Amino acid sequence: MKLESVSGLSQQALLIDVAAKVLVDNLASLLCNAASIQADLPARLRKCNRSYAATFVADLLPRLLLLIGDVCAAIHDAIAMMAANTQRHEPRPARPRPKHQAKPHPSQA
Repeated sequence: MKLESVSGLSQQALLIDVAAKVLVDNLASLLCNAASIQADLPARLRKCNRSYAATFVADLLPRLLLLIGDVCAAIHDAIAMMAANTQRHEPRPARPRPKHQAKPHPSQA
């Protein structure tokens, strides 16, 4: 989740920080989905850049929550920026490990 540090020393501070990170990730996912639909991205060839979206939404969220400026225009601009910043998606075929080959390292259990 890329949560390097928390804002406090208590368990409650950790729970609040994790919940905030999950909220930002869910909002970024929803905006990426809207950007993919708006840009009419071919699902198998291109996808929204989720790292860029998470950073963008984290910077945008305070302005949206405090209703600073035109909120609808800010959301529309965010969707347009995410639609413009996509990455190529190359699905890899799944290849199971051969049965005769042992694991390269011992179990960590």
